[in-house]
Amino acid sequence: MKKQVILMSLAIAGLLCCIPMFVLNAPGAPGLSGGAASLLGMAGAVLFGTCAGTLLQLKRLSRDPDYRQRQKAQCDERNQAIRDRAGCIAGFWTVGLLVVSGLIFQSFERFGIPDWVGWVFIGIYLFYTLAFLGLYKWLQRKM
Repeated sequence: MKKQVILMSLAIAGLLCCIPMFVLNAPGAPGLSGGAASLLGMAGAVLFGTCAGTLLQLKRLSRDPDYRQRQKAQCDERNQAIRDRAGCIAGFWTVGLLVVSGLIFQSFERFGIPDWVGWVFIGIYLFYTLAFLGLYKWLQRKM
């Protein structure tokens, strides 16, 4: 249900983005240039079309009993725990590779990359690690 509300809101935003294309391209209308209004209108049309198509597909699939059973299986606690663990492992690998690249940038100055880039990578790694540990302890006490 929440997904449908978000998609409906995005579809309405897409329609609102289409309005400037017609209003601002009228002769003698002030505001955006013709190119900017057309670009905004096209982006709105794409957003509206994508959201409307997804909403229609969700409506069609919601009538399918197999789809509902797959949704229930996907939302059970075991699958959520598996997804959370996989996301955690992927996050650690990504941030670990980020810190390795930061250390490489720090050690090889001949690449011509400024020193602050490596320090930013290392800082992101430290922030991620501290945030993870803090949230882990907090959630452990909360649950």
